Amino acid sequence: MSDNFFKNFFPWLIGTIVCLVIFYEQNLSRIFFPLIFVTFFAFFYYYFQFKKIEYILFFSISVASVFGLTETLTGFNAETTSILLFGLSFYSASIAYLISIGAFNYSKVLTVSNPLLLSTGPIALFIKPIFHKKIKNRFKYYFPFMIIGIFMIKVAGVPLTEFFFLIEKTDVLSTLIFATIFEVFVYMNFCGLSLTLYGFFGVIGYRIPLNFKQPFSSNNIIEFWRGWHTSLSQVLKVLFYQKLRTKFSLFVTLVGVYLSSAMWHGVSLNFFIWGLFHAFFFWLTIKLLKLGNRLIAIILMPFIVIIGRLIFSDNNIDRLFEKFFFSYDGTEVMMSILSVSLHSQVALFFGLLFIFFEFAFKNFKIMHKRNYKYLRSPLALCILCLLGILFLSNVGQEYAVYGQR
Repeated sequence: MSDNFFKNFFPWLIGTIVCLVIFYEQNLSRIFFPLIFVTFFAFFYYYFQFKKIEYILFFSISVASVFGLTETLTGFNAETTSILLFGLSFYSASIAYLISIGAFNYSKVLTVSNPLLLSTGPIALFIKPIFHKKIKNRFKYYFPFMIIGIFMIKVAGVPLTEFFFLIEKTDVLSTLIFATIFEVFVYMNFCGLSLTLYGFFGVIGYRIPLNFKQPFSSNNIIEFWRGWHTSLSQVLKVLFYQKLRTKFSLFVTLVGVYLSSAMWHGVSLNFFIWGLFHAFFFWLTIKLLKLGNRLIAIILMPFIVIIGRLIFSDNNIDRLFEKFFFSYDGTEVMMSILSVSLHSQVALFFGLLFIFFEFAFKNFKIMHKRNYKYLRSPLALCILCLLGILFLSNVGQEYAVYGQR
């Protein structure tokens, strides 16, 4: 156990140093409070080992949300109202998963409290040493992920925050355009951060979950969710789907899974609606595929993604319900889009281009592993570096959409 503990100390130390140096706004409390709480829980669990405690852990962030101690994860920049709870959503889900598969012990304390993962995601299902691979080979494979991730965040992601004023508009055209832009932003931001961390940890000799697997290279919403936030999907599968499916119908199970996911993001009416919405269309897609209606499933996917993001992003219920009327108010929103900076317009083009390539060329051999291989070729990396130099700017607000609590 002690050997494993010390093996995990190095990535924790590196994560701490990076947070202190790069994320300079991080203070020591954000590093040590999660470590203290996870350590305390490890002792608590070792001595008492209460049954079903993994569910209490998983929903602890939901309780914090009910009492206003944490913000809901709509994707906008929002910090926890209590520094004591920083990282709670990630390390509680990590511990819950590890307990459920019988793998939580003292040696995992540093893994699940790694400050770099808590600041950006993904959920720390594992951090595995890969020192047996030569540093040259690690660098060759993992460094391109960092280039892709940084481009996504800095060039294609951050400037999109200039479009966020569109959330105030409730007409159908503005609503759908905002939901599309916001989906692109969340993908560029969260996927970009995840790929950057995946590459960084790989270079220094550790493998972590590849948190995104080209979700838009999908033929239906089921495949989409298999490629989006894979670490959370694995937690939900182990904690909820596998347990509920043994007792309930498929539809009831899916409702349970998606409402659990909704409560993890925040306890608010829009997330409740979001959970029911995705559960229904996930179930409907399964039925369509069983009937052989693959084309309908493909056509439904962008509708589900965009409407789902619309619901997810807006916890102003009165405004959200007004958007559901889909009233038409002309094309004035197009002028609003053109009024933002050129960098923001270019960022939107790049983001949409990423998604277009994933979907349009999904049947090509280079796409099959869904590990961004098409972007890791020397030519693609050179293009990204050149475009990054040309279009890098200080336009927009930079933050981690999933690193706020």
